[in-house]
Amino acid sequence: MVTQHNDDGEADRRIGRRVRALRLRHGLGLRACAELCGRTEEWLRQVERSEQRLDKLSTLVTLARVLGVRDLGLIAEDRLGGLTCSLTEGGRVRHEAVPALRQVLSTPAFPAQPAGDLSVEVDRLRRRLAMAWSSWHRSVRPYTALGVVAPGLLRDAFSVHRTAQPSERRASWAVLAEVFQLAQRFLYCVGEPELAARAADRAVVAAEETDDPVLIATSAWTSAMAALGRDQADEACEVATAVANHLRPACETSEAALSAWGSLQLFAAIACAKNRQAADAWRHWDLAHSAASSLGPAHHNPLTMFGEANVAVYAVAIEVETGRSAVAVDRAKAIDVSGIPSSNRRAQHLINLARSQVHRRDPEQALGCLRLSEQHSTETIFFSPVARQAITELIEKQRRPAPSLLDLAVRARVIA
Repeated sequence: MVTQHNDDGEADRRIGRRVRALRLRHGLGLRACAELCGRTEEWLRQVERSEQRLDKLSTLVTLARVLGVRDLGLIAEDRLGGLTCSLTEGGRVRHEAVPALRQVLSTPAFPAQPAGDLSVEVDRLRRRLAMAWSSWHRSVRPYTALGVVAPGLLRDAFSVHRTAQPSERRASWAVLAEVFQLAQRFLYCVGEPELAARAADRAVVAAEETDDPVLIATSAWTSAMAALGRDQADEACEVATAVANHLRPACETSEAALSAWGSLQLFAAIACAKNRQAADAWRHWDLAHSAASSLGPAHHNPLTMFGEANVAVYAVAIEVETGRSAVAVDRAKAIDVSGIPSSNRRAQHLINLARSQVHRRDPEQALGCLRLSEQHSTETIFFSPVARQAITELIEKQRRPAPSLLDLAVRARVIA
């Protein structure tokens, strides 16, 4: 078997964690598992601590049989000469719709036959967009719902735009920007930061052709999100702040502008929090809170989810990012997650709350938050690096992890 030496240390650690978790899930002690493998207890301990490499096929076969694993690649990853299932090289899960979106984003849109009445085609696209967003917010499987429709929507938006006459291009640019926003959200949430950035950039370019300040602002919001996904908090803050300042005059007469402005303030706030700039983070949050209060409790932006409930959720996130986990937990107690009309957003909030519980060394509460998150959205936890890290830490820090934690780890593909 060919052994890959790039990033072997991290691969060994992932393999060791999976072996330990699988062993515990099957109720096997170190000695019993080692004896069934025909090896010593110290050897297995070293495997689980990533001090001993699993680089012999015969050993892998024996260990997989003992642990009840049929696919050796689920333990050995690229040690078998390629990734298995949907795991990426970094241990992330890759959504099956990503290749199709990558192809659409990478392939030029060639001229097509005229599609007829452009206004009719644009209306059809907007209805499909509205249905896609509705499925995203309401479904317990939002990633599946969006993954099914996003590639086709993007292809059709390109086609409509390419057939538009010069006098019709503003309308086609607008719907194209909105579809790029949808694609960016999906790609960001399924852990594809580079593709998400590409979609966000194209959304901004398309929006700029419309001269619509709100559309430009919401597209810039997706760009700030993409920057956060690449851990570029400074860039996210700069984009959000600059666009918010430009949009500010329109907020006096437009609720849509005020909503977009508030959304940008929240991203500026979380970017500052990630840089441990607590005072600046709360300054931006106060501005967003004021905007949400002006819009009223019934307001929820379908793209950004901006509204009073989401602003409250961001307060919890700021506390977590600035190292105030106990305060984050207290703030979260006052939030009714049912007031957030998005299953994905509710699930993300609960994952963030679980993260704070891990920091507080409260594994029972952390597991409770993770399992509740899974109830709101069975897929958010599956693709969330924060959730996967929290599950990993919970397993590593407990001598005998609870069966429910190990079962969750299996469902989230943290272990095989």
